[in-house]
Amino acid sequence: MTFMLDFHYSDTWTDPGKHSTPSAWSGKTATEIANEVYSYTKDCLQQLKAAGATPDFIQPGNEITYGMLWPTGHVYPNGGGQDGGTWDNFTNYLVNAIKACNEECPQAKIVIQSEMHNASLVVTFFAQLAKYPAVKYDVIGLSYYPYYHGTLATLNSTLNTLEKTYPDKKIQIVETAYYHKWYPDGATFAVTTFPNWPATEAGQQQFTKDLIAALNNHSNVDGLYWWFPEANEYGVDSDNPVTKDWCNYSLFDNETGRVLSALYELQSFTGAVIDNPDVTSQYIDNPSFESNISGWTNTGGTAQWKQNTWDALSNYCEFGWTGNALANQEVVQTPTLPAGTYKLTVNCASDKGTTGLFLIAGDKSVEMNGTGSIGTYSVEFTVASEGPVKLGIKLQNTTATWVNFDNFCLEKVTSSAISHINADKNISNSWYTLDGKQLNGKPSAKGIYINGGRKIVVK
Repeated sequence: MTFMLDFHYSDTWTDPGKHSTPSAWSGKTATEIANEVYSYTKDCLQQLKAAGATPDFIQPGNEITYGMLWPTGHVYPNGGGQDGGTWDNFTNYLVNAIKACNEECPQAKIVIQSEMHNASLVVTFFAQLAKYPAVKYDVIGLSYYPYYHGTLATLNSTLNTLEKTYPDKKIQIVETAYYHKWYPDGATFAVTTFPNWPATEAGQQQFTKDLIAALNNHSNVDGLYWWFPEANEYGVDSDNPVTKDWCNYSLFDNETGRVLSALYELQSFTGAVIDNPDVTSQYIDNPSFESNISGWTNTGGTAQWKQNTWDALSNYCEFGWTGNALANQEVVQTPTLPAGTYKLTVNCASDKGTTGLFLIAGDKSVEMNGTGSIGTYSVEFTVASEGPVKLGIKLQNTTATWVNFDNFCLEKVTSSAISHINADKNISNSWYTLDGKQLNGKPSAKGIYINGGRKIVVK
């Protein structure tokens, strides 16, 4: 995993519409502000290094198509100034920021970030920046949100121009996202612009797949970052939400807390493999019985929804208590699963000494012997070819008089993400030990290291 640090140089976050100078620097001259930029950047990096968090990439400014540190650094992409700002001031701020970065983190790559609200201005901005050779950077960073920035055809055209004009620069999409629910009313481009990308989980996944397919055609593009992927309101106090309005472009479902399919689609760009990814939301309906037991088929007896009467399980499903051993019965779903190996997990409780209670997955099962308290049980199974697989709970000649269960989780079991290479293979210079220590370059000693987000065996 790599760490990109983005300096905003403001009292709040910045974007093309706002880049106010920090209040502590107000009233200072452009020269004094440049000195503050250098000192502040240097101090931040020193503290990060002391904490063991040395960045691999550093952005001196966020979405700086119109400059930064307004008004003195407020500019137009074509070289003009706004509100008294000048390109000389703006680029001097960049030079001082980059100087501090190079002194404290010489191995870190410098990223200059623009955004795609007007694709032609991206090209104009970097052409103007090239007139200031003292601004030395490594990576062109772009923000691309289709609902504000347009189609992949527009992005592709911009990337083609940038690659041709700046063949020595890497390019990264340092911000992107797409809605899995509630397409924004204020979008520049209507959802009808993207017929293959409805504001659904499947639409978000298809956007991710199409974006990566486009980026993989550009040899200079080597980075992709999702904006605010971790936003998740599930289980959060409504009086203290993560965001004022739910963020419906993250990679988690706010209603279930489950990871969304687009997260796994990102692997096709990074080449990384998420160990045992959680695919519950893709294949199991209502896995946590939040408000009912819909989506599940109950046969052979009574099953009912219970509301938070056992805190450890929250809301859950219960086989009806009779005072006697329960009848043969099952609560199941039968999703269609692609070929592969999976692990099904559930939280379950039953009376102490219970037998005849099973977690089932296809032709595999695990008996869950009752302890009188909640336990976590798992069964691993393999699907030879895509097809329906019965998943759930089964009672067979049980001695149980009550059974409560909740929180089904389905994981796809992955193989190790270790690659085998010879020590002289030419790959990225960012190498780390398994305990996270950054090395000065590619190791010569045999062993297992982290490089490019992957575990690498150097022979």
